[in-house]
Amino acid sequence: MLDITESLEREKLQLEGERDNLRELLEEQKALSQPLQEVIKTRLDMLNSLLAKEISKNDNYAKPYNKWIESIRSDKDEFMNSTRLAFTASHPKFMDYLVQHDLTTDEINYLCLYAIGLRGKEVGEYIQLKRHYNVSSAIRKKLGIDEHETNIGLYIRREMNKF
Repeated sequence: MLDITESLEREKLQLEGERDNLRELLEEQKALSQPLQEVIKTRLDMLNSLLAKEISKNDNYAKPYNKWIESIRSDKDEFMNSTRLAFTASHPKFMDYLVQHDLTTDEINYLCLYAIGLRGKEVGEYIQLKRHYNVSSAIRKKLGIDEHETNIGLYIRREMNKF
């Protein structure tokens, strides 16, 4: 009988801990800015539409996603800002690290493209800046990365995973 009581007490403590963690998450969520909440909601909605399409094999579920992709192609600044906001929510310590190195919002937006997995050439093509390596060079200086030390995309993803 004692083992059952101890087991129930342990389960109760675990549930109380989970409850407290969820309460804390809800409080943190309330503190998130409205734009950040909208970015998260939009990205979750897009993920859900893709999942629904894959599960059902019905392309109609992908229509919101396709519309969103088209907006990404037409409004690069908005996409880059929303990506930065999404990383602010998902990797706050990493984003603080970038801010602490005096990177501008545009530079952080640029690095977020690397953080999502794009390579240098793809970043250049997306932002349509042929000499994007000049931006990369300025960022490298602020981060203290030697020009030949490492690929900036690999560096950013490695640093992001540290936090």
